[in-house]
Amino acid sequence: MTNRRTVLQLAGLTGAGAVLGACDSGTAAKPKATPGDLLIVETKAGLSVVEAGTGKAMVPAAPSIITGDRTRLVRTEWTGKGTKLATYRLPGGEVVAGGVIRDKLDARVVSADGRLVALASPAGPRSRTTIAVADGSGERIRVDLIGNLEPEAFDVTGQYLFVLDYLPPTAPDRYRVRALDLHSGKVEPLLNRAKAVLPPGAEEEMRGQGRQAVYDTKRQQLFTLYTHQPDHLHSRDLLAGARDSAPHVHAFVHTLHLGQRWAFCIDLPEPFGVRAAERHAIALSGDGLRLCVVDAVTGTVAVIDPEGLNVVRTMPLSAPTGDGPATAAVTADGQRLVVGGGDKVVVMPLGGSGSPTRWSPGSQVRGLALLDGAERAYVGQDGAVTAHDLTTGGLLSRTVVPGLVSVRQAVAR
Repeated sequence: MTNRRTVLQLAGLTGAGAVLGACDSGTAAKPKATPGDLLIVETKAGLSVVEAGTGKAMVPAAPSIITGDRTRLVRTEWTGKGTKLATYRLPGGEVVAGGVIRDKLDARVVSADGRLVALASPAGPRSRTTIAVADGSGERIRVDLIGNLEPEAFDVTGQYLFVLDYLPPTAPDRYRVRALDLHSGKVEPLLNRAKAVLPPGAEEEMRGQGRQAVYDTKRQQLFTLYTHQPDHLHSRDLLAGARDSAPHVHAFVHTLHLGQRWAFCIDLPEPFGVRAAERHAIALSGDGLRLCVVDAVTGTVAVIDPEGLNVVRTMPLSAPTGDGPATAAVTADGQRLVVGGGDKVVVMPLGGSGSPTRWSPGSQVRGLALLDGAERAYVGQDGAVTAHDLTTGGLLSRTVVPGLVSVRQAVAR
């Protein structure tokens, strides 16, 4: 079974027959500086915050986690005597909290307001799990639990910690989501969407890989895209499906309400989940009105109503993106879907007007980030992040970022 990957996002879609515009960044005008923009990037050394254009590190690269709204970054450091915690305010990089936790534990999740951090035993098969919760003053709660549990998210009150419960603990092939009461130390079932407690044995068990997650601050809901398997599916896997209750489903969006402690699965139709997990992506618009899932292998987009929690329609992606991991984003106004893959970026209208465009940033796309209220996109590439005109793909600036893995977010300072 593969471990969950984090990281760090309703109208008709234009069909595949639309005319595509194109722009080769190699013929673009001389890059224009974009001073002041800050980029949250993932590098081989960990997460970092750098200044666009200059590449100046506002927060040096190190293993870190960030809040769902990406306003806080938390990192740990083993001192030999304890685990040192530091919380940074984003995008500026000011240290706003710290502390030392006994034992060597890894930071897993941080609450939406950045106040609480959950740390746990090193990941991997195990029969017992230690979980510690800390705030700016140090450790607050510590529990030692039977089983293989991984922190997933805090509820909005800070009284519960949602965890993935891997089964069987030492050789897991499936998992379920449960709630850890931080006051009693007891692990409890979630509620259903009607806010009723699930009876014993009724908790849904899932298998596969958590590909990406986006947090809806408006509704206090965490949407996680799950695909059945990361690699080739055998017949037995296809027959099994991603959940026992839905053997025909190979991908779904798991909805976890962080305020009301219920979960609900939005099933995605085939071909979602049948092909490589890395070619799938999820994105939520800034206004919270459009949730899109992309299967870049088959060129299929699923449009989801984040309020009704159902697939409104599936439509073809306007143009192929090329090979490689897929990444997606929706503009702040929810009017355009931007998909990157291989050496191509596709900008696709989500409303009834406008034409799709496709352009090349010059090399393999390593994540992309849109700047709210601006007509530019930041695209990760080998060792750099480039800024492009969102519509034409014209090159605006290039920021050198050694060891870049992916660009996560762009913020105007």
